[in-house]
Amino acid sequence: MTTQVQTTTANDRRAAPAGQEISASSGPAPVPRLFFDLSWSLRWAGPPVGILRVERELARFSLTKSSAIGAFFDPETRSYVALDRSTTARFLSGDAVLDTLGLRDPGRTGKRKSDLIPKPLRGVARWLLQFRHSLLQALERRRLSTQSAGEANLLDRLQRRLMWGKYRAFMLKPDGTRRDFLAVDRLGATPIDFRPDDVLVCAGAGWTHTDISSIREQKQAAPFRLVLMCYDIIPLLFPQFYKPHDVAAFERYFGVAFALADVVVFTSRSALTDATAWCAQRRITIRRSAVVPLGADVPDTRATNLERLPAGLIPGRFALFVSTIEPRKGHRLLYETWLRLLADGVPQKTGFKLVFVGRKGWLVDDLVRTLDTDELIAGTLLRLEHADDATVRTLYAGAAFCCYPSLYEGYGLPLVEAFYFGKAVLASTGGALPEVARDFSPCLDPNDPDAWYDMMRLWIEDPEARASYEKRIADSFDHPSWDSAAGEFFARAMESIQETIDRS
Repeated sequence: MTTQVQTTTANDRRAAPAGQEISASSGPAPVPRLFFDLSWSLRWAGPPVGILRVERELARFSLTKSSAIGAFFDPETRSYVALDRSTTARFLSGDAVLDTLGLRDPGRTGKRKSDLIPKPLRGVARWLLQFRHSLLQALERRRLSTQSAGEANLLDRLQRRLMWGKYRAFMLKPDGTRRDFLAVDRLGATPIDFRPDDVLVCAGAGWTHTDISSIREQKQAAPFRLVLMCYDIIPLLFPQFYKPHDVAAFERYFGVAFALADVVVFTSRSALTDATAWCAQRRITIRRSAVVPLGADVPDTRATNLERLPAGLIPGRFALFVSTIEPRKGHRLLYETWLRLLADGVPQKTGFKLVFVGRKGWLVDDLVRTLDTDELIAGTLLRLEHADDATVRTLYAGAAFCCYPSLYEGYGLPLVEAFYFGKAVLASTGGALPEVARDFSPCLDPNDPDAWYDMMRLWIEDPEARASYEKRIADSFDHPSWDSAAGEFFARAMESIQETIDRS
């Protein structure tokens, strides 16, 4: 086998038409196939963020540059099914989303309340307990199957009357047009009978959306090759920042996955070092590893219009922090630093402000409540939870500098985004951030509030203090695109698999 394992011929795809099993007996002269796990992408309806963004970028590359096959982990059968290319494309483009009613996360243990209902009665129970959802899905099945445009339009109008809140978010795109709301049995998927030397790539949230024990059993039955993407092991390093069941799911998954994978690709040297140390404590061996930085596309900075900055913001007179609000991200550190700066009258001299952009995460209710109600910061520290991409680009373009005080990051794409806009960043020394910041910005200890106070005061009062970083960014910053990073990911993964085969 060569690194061309990532391709599958058209004949191989035609050998497994819809409704038939993809198996070792399908088609002449079986060749290795590349399956890409899209379990999270099928379940997500909003704009791609974090790990989901990476999963989709890698998937698009593999489907465009090769003949990869999209795969979904079916929680009912505890095994993978293959999607046809048109179905995969619809999900990746946002034209379809999976209806997750009754669909459990296979990585979670324990029984749900619905499990107490006898299986033959669950369908009736869903109609009684989830009438609106069940009716919407019944209408959707009919809408997708009808051959009459008039009937489809009528069904669409009926559904729109029934939609509210979460259903609109699932069934409608941001522009108000429809997207398909598919139940699992409408995916047209075919069970995968893995062949030896097939390759399965898992780059999503496998600890939630797959069952690693079932994958291990399937791999033992047919020794296919598993490529695992690991962004970090933060819940294992800082369990206090997560809910106990999330930590347990993470540990259960990686305790098996690290040993099971033929290749583990990390996004940073820091993540590799920490994972290796964690495995060594548990006598787990990672067979082969590689480090491939994440990609980022150059934003169109010409499309920004500083006149469209949110009310109250003046270009060059605010610092920007873009991140989901989570316990480890450092929002509290910046909030407390800002209180000290206000007490000393620093921001007031120039009308300087601090802006937090990002959705609310977990275990931060008290902090978010404080940010929204503390009169001491009113009008000077702004929290924007639902900023669209255009607004975020405008904020980057208008910021004086950016901040990223996270206690630990497996990578840190917001630094890359800031650098693309020519902005220096007060970053932390947490995890991989120094690898990303390099010499383009200083990195401060996230546990040293005095250092953050001193640097923020300096950069607010003396813009020249950050000028050398801004010049270095303008002169020499460069970063791989998503296509380049994805190409490197697959090249390194397949090379490592080939080396493993050559040694066996």
